[in-house]
Amino acid sequence: MSGTWDLRGKTAIVGAATAHLGEAPGYSHLEIMADAARGALADAGLTLADVDGLFAVSMHSVFPVLSFGEYLGIQPKFSDGTIVGGSSAVYQMLHAAMALHHGLCDVALIVYGSNQRTASGKLHSPSGAENLPYEKPYGLRAPIAGYAMSAARHMFKYGTTREQLAEVAVAARMWAAMNEEAFDRAPLTFSASLEGVLDGNVSATMQSPTLSEFREAMAGILDANIIGNTPANIAYEMSEV
Repeated sequence: MSGTWDLRGKTAIVGAATAHLGEAPGYSHLEIMADAARGALADAGLTLADVDGLFAVSMHSVFPVLSFGEYLGIQPKFSDGTIVGGSSAVYQMLHAAMALHHGLCDVALIVYGSNQRTASGKLHSPSGAENLPYEKPYGLRAPIAGYAMSAARHMFKYGTTREQLAEVAVAARMWAAMNEEAFDRAPLTFSASLEGVLDGNVSATMQSPTLSEFREAMAGILDANIIGNTPANIAYEMSEV
């Protein structure tokens, strides 16, 4: 079998580290990234001088590879700044494995740093973000709006319930409780997760829209006549607008 299966067992993660998780007042995103990078290299018994492959993602830098490479003093033979959201570092692991396997570099460093919670605010839009015509008029902010829309779409398409999503949150908190660096390790009950308390007496509610509600909402956003009576028909009409 060819493809990514050819990479199995050919490369390895030899060092990993985190830095200033949760809140990090007084630290820039570059400083957080650098501390984590040095920690990962130390974990592997390496130094910045050994790095010749740099893979970077940032919510603050338009060209993270250039910004991070300059800050770290690295001039890599191979670099990658692909950004696909929160899974970017995992995505770049595949790219790093391919680069290592084909001899494009010998030591690949994958880095990320953000002081979003303590500097730029909890809600943040990437630098140089494109003007999104269907999101901006409604004041949607990243990243929370993207997750909310994905959850709503999943509920609409697959019938996922609030109870099922609450179970995910509870399970994630259980893992966090075992991580000394986790931002919130307090126990989370199913009922508290389901209520989704945000601030005092304000609670978040999440429900799947009816087919007619979804059709009307899409017709308004797209300024088009959407008449489909099934999710597939509506999706097709939307793709044709």
